[in-house]
Amino acid sequence: MRRHDPEEDSRHDFPVALPARDIRLEVRGPLTIRRIDNFLSQRYGQLSRAQYQKLIKAGRVSVNGRAVNVSYRLNPRDVLEFQLPAQTPRVIPPREMPLAILYEDAHVLAINKPPGIMCHPGKKLTDDTLASGLIHHIYGDELGPHNPGIVHRLDYDTSGVMVVAKTPEAHVAMSQQFEKRTVRKEYLALVRGAISKRFGQIAAPIGYHTGRYGLMSVAADAAQARPALSAYEVRERFAGHTLVSVVPKTGRRHQIRVHFESIGHPLIGEKHYRGGLSPDPLEEIMPRLALHAWKLSLTHPVSGRPLELTAELPADFAAVLAHLRSAEPPAGP
Repeated sequence: MRRHDPEEDSRHDFPVALPARDIRLEVRGPLTIRRIDNFLSQRYGQLSRAQYQKLIKAGRVSVNGRAVNVSYRLNPRDVLEFQLPAQTPRVIPPREMPLAILYEDAHVLAINKPPGIMCHPGKKLTDDTLASGLIHHIYGDELGPHNPGIVHRLDYDTSGVMVVAKTPEAHVAMSQQFEKRTVRKEYLALVRGAISKRFGQIAAPIGYHTGRYGLMSVAADAAQARPALSAYEVRERFAGHTLVSVVPKTGRRHQIRVHFESIGHPLIGEKHYRGGLSPDPLEEIMPRLALHAWKLSLTHPVSGRPLELTAELPADFAAVLAHLRSAEPPAGP
């Protein structure tokens, strides 16, 4: 059974109101995702998997003219018909907060997200998330005509580049780029142990952990495992640690964290995916996950020109590296 993602309730918030729409689509092969609820949430989007399950159970999704259950496995040339319900954006309260702006124009805003803050409120609306700060930056204390379009998210502890759509048109265009995986994301991660190869790839399917609620795993019995690939390059190698840049080629939940645990090099600050190791002494300097969204490249949603964004390391991450360079002099790339 799939574990509930606490952020899933807000993952599919819409920046503008959308009317109910009748959808008809033909499934095209080859299929890597066959279960109907997974297919709709991953391939079509718009709603969460849980929301699609409710539609299916209510008999509002048909395949080849017949109602199906949530476990139905699709085949090429199946014809799906369903109605997307009307979606109304939640009113997120504005709040003034400092934002490290990397780029801004009339359509796009890019920031260097600090660690220790959620991107978006969950079921309970609060003003202590990044969404409230973005709304205040764009509209001031007044509620704007629509919420900023948060087209991708960074976890609570993760810092770095994050792009936001300021208009509905930009939101649609950028969302399509993320869905089609034409956006290039590069992270910096500090891991335990010295990785010997300068370049490498980690190819290991990731699914939901069968014994740990809400967590992921590369184990053979992981639920609903899907292919996952991460490419890395060693940036600095110390006696007992390695700084790597990582480009995830797929977009699985906790992918970088799970992949590096699987090769015996869990991230510093990791509380869930550390392979049974005790806390690292470096966590006294940086008591959070050592993961930073360093670079992001995409196409501007209106002008079509390339946008390449880079975010500096936050102070705590830089302090850990400075400590390592003096305590464990780099051993070369």
